[in-house]
Amino acid sequence: MSERRAIIVVDLLKGFFKGDPVPAPVHADRMIRNTRTVIDAGRDAGIPIFFIKDNFLPEEIDCDRHFKLFGPHCIIGTPDAEVVDELGPRPGDFQIRKKRYSAFIGTRLDGILRELDLKTLYVTGCWTDCCVQHTVCDAFYNCYDVVLVEDCLSSADWAAHEYSLKYMQKYYAAKVQSSAEVVAALQRDRAPALKR
Repeated sequence: MSERRAIIVVDLLKGFFKGDPVPAPVHADRMIRNTRTVIDAGRDAGIPIFFIKDNFLPEEIDCDRHFKLFGPHCIIGTPDAEVVDELGPRPGDFQIRKKRYSAFIGTRLDGILRELDLKTLYVTGCWTDCCVQHTVCDAFYNCYDVVLVEDCLSSADWAAHEYSLKYMQKYYAAKVQSSAEVVAALQRDRAPALKR
């Protein structure tokens, strides 16, 4: 049932595609193109879209421990903190700001998913081996089913990306599907039933 599912778009923000200070993901253009196809199919099927945004206040630049690893990025009020233009959120889409790797920590994501009675999450975004993996971990422990849309995920480290996919399948029971498989499933769901 399509009303039980959501599409989760993790950190496809302008600041992640500049390569400075955060390394850009591999195959970025392909990932964004495929993600757009999945989002469009999801909208046609009436599935909620959640844009997860790694967003920080300017006041946090000197103190946030995350910046000690990767440098300041995605500062609220700058273009870097916004979703890439190709995927631009629309009215009715959810935009969830986070300050941790996981989209569940310190955000309203879990509450909104439960209020909408959603169960299965189609997960897209970057980096597979960081924010995506931490989000999927918490999704598993919050009793959601996860489908990783393989060609809508990426990392700056392709070997880590591939290892992370296997890890999430093994430890979080995540399923892996291509964007074409997801789109086909969404289109089937919205197709009118045949009369007998």
